[in-house]
Amino acid sequence: MPFSDPASAPLLSSLIPPATLAASLDTTERTLSEWRITGRGPKYIRAGRRVFYRPEAVDEWLLSQEHTSTSEELS
Repeated sequence: MPFSDPASAPLLSSLIPPATLAASLDTTERTLSEWRITGRGPKYIRAGRRVFYRPEAVDEWLLSQEHTSTSEELS
C-alpha cells in the first residue's frame, strides 16, 4: 500500500535530494557528503539511508555564506 498522508505530501515534494542541490551549487554529491560530516553545509534531513535538504535550510545556509570582503571570508 503506497504512503499517502496528505499532511506530509507538501513537505515531501519540496525536499531537495543531494544530486539536485549539488548540480544547483555546481559541486558534487561527494562535497555535500563531506560538508555533512564536517557540519559546513546546510542542515539536512536523513530518512533511512536517504538525505534531503529543505529549501529554507539551503537558503539560510547560503545567506550565512555572505561576506563583504575576502579578508572577512578567511577569518
